[in-house]
Amino acid sequence: MPLNRPFTWARLACISVCILFLSDCGSAIDESTYRQSESLTPAPTVSLSANPTSVTSGNASMLTWSSTNATSCIASGAWSGTQSTSGSASTGGLMAATNTFILSCAGPGGATSQLATVTTSTSGSIYGLDFPGSAAVSTTMRFRFLNPLAIYPATYIWRVYPRQQTGYYTAFFWGNDDGSGGTSDFTWDNGQSNTYYGAHPYPQGGQSGTVHNWEISVDRMDPIGALVKYNQWYVQAFTAYADGSGKHHTFYFNLPNTDAANVINYTANPSWGNTNPPFPALTWGDAPWQQGSEVWDGVIRGIQIYSANLSVSDILSEVNSPLSTTAGKASVWYMNLNPTPTDISDKSGAGHNPSWVGSERPSLWQGP
Repeated sequence: MPLNRPFTWARLACISVCILFLSDCGSAIDESTYRQSESLTPAPTVSLSANPTSVTSGNASMLTWSSTNATSCIASGAWSGTQSTSGSASTGGLMAATNTFILSCAGPGGATSQLATVTTSTSGSIYGLDFPGSAAVSTTMRFRFLNPLAIYPATYIWRVYPRQQTGYYTAFFWGNDDGSGGTSDFTWDNGQSNTYYGAHPYPQGGQSGTVHNWEISVDRMDPIGALVKYNQWYVQAFTAYADGSGKHHTFYFNLPNTDAANVINYTANPSWGNTNPPFPALTWGDAPWQQGSEVWDGVIRGIQIYSANLSVSDILSEVNSPLSTTAGKASVWYMNLNPTPTDISDKSGAGHNPSWVGSERPSLWQGP
């Protein structure tokens, strides 16, 4: 039989202490569980590297990054903007002696930053041609080769620093240039344009446009790519070759990137460009048929021209170390990495020297 224990104040105190103890234990267990759960949300990790970590002034490096436990990343320092949580991108041509790229990634567990540094070096002075744009030119500002390399095959490498202007630009054109400055240069084939190409910024909205995309100009077409970012260096290349399926043109507008987002391709009909124009010329800085209306605005330098369709790997090697490849040595046609208004002569030894048209000249640009 159960004992019939009388109620006492001592017994009540004992019960109260037990209840309080159990309550405190529950709170401790709940807090411990919470803190353990909190510790299971790790902080993000970020990896950022540059390859190469040292380049010649005007050339680019490739950034590669990855992260864990991150939902967003922001770039700062020598680059900017929202970035994916993993990826790769070109730095663009670098001119500063030291370039620090910072990537900060955040997630539920906090935020973490990582940096990569790319230094530039020079071998002597760095020069270029600083074109003022169409608004500052009264007649024309261009130089040309009147005995150009064959239109196919060819590879062009150059470095540009575009500034924003209204309307069209010209980096280079292979086409007719009789010096008249009229549209007859462009429509010499019974009123039709024929046998030309070029690669430039293309204005949205035509002559009044102030926003530009990179483009190939060929075959009366203007296939375009990504938006032009002004006031930064680009390393660019253009290849042109012919085979039985057509005339192939590829514009790498942001080397060393060679993915689809940084390349424009256009294949013309096999009949395109089969007849030499009356006055074939390779022209830089202004369009021969719109003299003074399509002048480059910004700097052009680091020009390398080859009479062959170089492979992508050869192009990247020639960018970083001119005449370092067998194909480059065998086909170099013209080279002047540091052109000046008074010296645009060929430095490759091939002997193909251009000349200025008219009296207007770009300014001398000198790198740091």
